[in-house]
Amino acid sequence: MRLAFISDIHGNLEALNAVLEDIKEKNIDKLYCIGDLVGYGPDPEEVVRTIMKQNITTIMGNYDDAIGNEKESCGCSYNPGRETEIGDITLNWSIKNTSDKSKIFLKALPKKLEFEVEKVKFLLVHGSPLNHLLEYVKPDTESERLEQIVSSTDADVIVNGHTHLPMAMWIKGKYIFNDGSVGRPKDGDPRASYLIIDVNKGTLKYEFVRVEYPIKITIEKLAKHELPMELATVLALGSSFDMGESRKENKQEFFL
Repeated sequence: MRLAFISDIHGNLEALNAVLEDIKEKNIDKLYCIGDLVGYGPDPEEVVRTIMKQNITTIMGNYDDAIGNEKESCGCSYNPGRETEIGDITLNWSIKNTSDKSKIFLKALPKKLEFEVEKVKFLLVHGSPLNHLLEYVKPDTESERLEQIVSSTDADVIVNGHTHLPMAMWIKGKYIFNDGSVGRPKDGDPRASYLIIDVNKGTLKYEFVRVEYPIKITIEKLAKHELPMELATVLALGSSFDMGESRKENKQEFFL
């Protein structure tokens, strides 16, 4: 079985379409989405419609929960100041620009999914098995916490999202993967990211795939909707908000 995993699309329709086209060429048996269809990007409605139309098996991310239920906060670990302000602006904008039908879909998504392929047990969760929506599981997460995470489930493979950082870790005989981000990478590579896992007679092979997409079109949409242009810097650099703030000169060069 050849499985593909996407997540953290964040309203970036151009990135999603490019990834889905790439997946068509990879002989994938099953595609899973690990949440955060919406938030930040300029096309929340179109992204949700695409996921629904293609009947992609999807679990809930924190932004899906916040926008589906029209919450005041996504629960993200924002830094005080401008980062918090941008988060609030984009959350409220996405709520206003997502239909009731899409919100019903988002808030009905499951918070986890468990299945078995060739005797390999998988657990999909946006954050972690211990905090489904909000925990950030990163390569620098303390080893004690990683051991708690893998010990909390009988799954052999945990696949999560939320951090926007591709990751593969082997902890106490189990894998923890993060597929990166389709629509808002933060690892310094602006290309969309997704994960392929091949399961063959109980053994695993995995590959992180990067896909170029027309970032300029997405950035033009951000400008059209008068969304904070710091979001464009993040897309152009494939960075976190902090990295974008520290490299504003590069942002100026990109848009000229």
